[in-house]
Amino acid sequence: MTDEALNTTGAFGYLNRIERIGLVILLLGVVIFGAVTEVRSAFLKRRMTDVDTYFRAAWAIRVHKDPYNVTDTNGWHYNYPPLLAVALWPLADAPTGQSRAGLLPYAVSVGIWYVISVVVIWLGACFIAHAFEKSSSDPMVQTQKRFCRRWWGLRILPILVCLPALGRALARGQINCVLLMLFCLAGAALTYRKQIAAGFWLGLAAAIKVFPAFLLLYAVWRLRFRMLVGAAAALLLGVIVIPALVMGPHHAYTGESRFMQVVIEPALGLDHNTSRDRELLDINKTDSNSFEAMIDHTVHFGEHAPPPATWMKIAHWSISAVCVLITLLVEVKTRQHNPLHRNLFLGALITIMMPIVPICHPHYYCMVLPLVTTLLAVKWEKDRKLPIGWPLGLVLLFFAASHILTVLPPPFYILRGLGLVTYAALVLWGAALVMMWKLPRLVPAAAVLPAIQG
Repeated sequence: MTDEALNTTGAFGYLNRIERIGLVILLLGVVIFGAVTEVRSAFLKRRMTDVDTYFRAAWAIRVHKDPYNVTDTNGWHYNYPPLLAVALWPLADAPTGQSRAGLLPYAVSVGIWYVISVVVIWLGACFIAHAFEKSSSDPMVQTQKRFCRRWWGLRILPILVCLPALGRALARGQINCVLLMLFCLAGAALTYRKQIAAGFWLGLAAAIKVFPAFLLLYAVWRLRFRMLVGAAAALLLGVIVIPALVMGPHHAYTGESRFMQVVIEPALGLDHNTSRDRELLDINKTDSNSFEAMIDHTVHFGEHAPPPATWMKIAHWSISAVCVLITLLVEVKTRQHNPLHRNLFLGALITIMMPIVPICHPHYYCMVLPLVTTLLAVKWEKDRKLPIGWPLGLVLLFFAASHILTVLPPPFYILRGLGLVTYAALVLWGAALVMMWKLPRLVPAAAVLPAIQG
């Protein structure tokens, strides 16, 4: 088929009627899901959401109280660094009996947060897809029409694969959608070799939820010192400067210290503070899918699992170390100056990071969207027919299905404690490593455009 024909049909043609109807159905689904989330979060006797903890912490900062002492209507605490509560100042929600002067109605804040979450998911998908298009070695991809079939495919298919996990995050009002966008921004920056920007976005993610600091291993392993400079700048702003400007230096320091005391130290076993056990650290009450939790629930299958034994913790960190080592070895053995390779490495680190975190909730895995996009971009780089292929197709299908199965009632519900979503993520991680091995044959390093190598 000629280039002219491809420009009007196939990958570079516009969507047909059925495909456009599919997009409309997806959009309607987002709206309906938003309405259900609004009802569950704001209009039930018990608020079925985590976002109220963010809004209560934002209120505490507004009135100069300790954000780690206030609780939401479910009795849950705020468990993040101060930056998130500072950023959500406009959506603050006061506890019952406290003045609501200057505050939005809680239901309005919930609706705004849902819209923000949906928008950042879409923006993240667009940022990284656009970067791959502009760095493609195929001139037709670089100059493709906006809204053609390939344009939509590289944005919508990753969202569809991650949709069950994204639905979990959206229903709970979680911050992970924002982190997803930051990871996409970092991947896009790496595509253009903007190392300071890539480090900044990863550093900002770490300032919001700590564990993304693990991803700076990318910079350390590849000796990208400018990435570390960007990350340091983001951490300085997010951890020190912005909280100090909003809260005042004393309250900011106290807030960071309290966060370490009640969240980080207990999570690492360095402190016996029990204030977060019910909502965060108790292996039976917190839907954790870390290696540690999976081992405990498997050993005590069908029972009330006791706190992980010492050998389970050792096994957790041993498995984590092996997975990280394998990732690093594959990267160094297959390294090439190619934006797709850089994003496969980053995506593999993002995916393996989740079960390493001692408290790994299933909705964390929505953040693998950049890796899914990268895998599709590799498959489509040299084939204009937009193939997925049955091996990758099965991997992506297994990942999506794992999140659907683990929200179904018994007998499927037991798969949640056994860590089905983590097993699916490990398969996805394996696909990333295999693709790194295959990449030199699929996309030679010489094909990378000089314009994006600076």
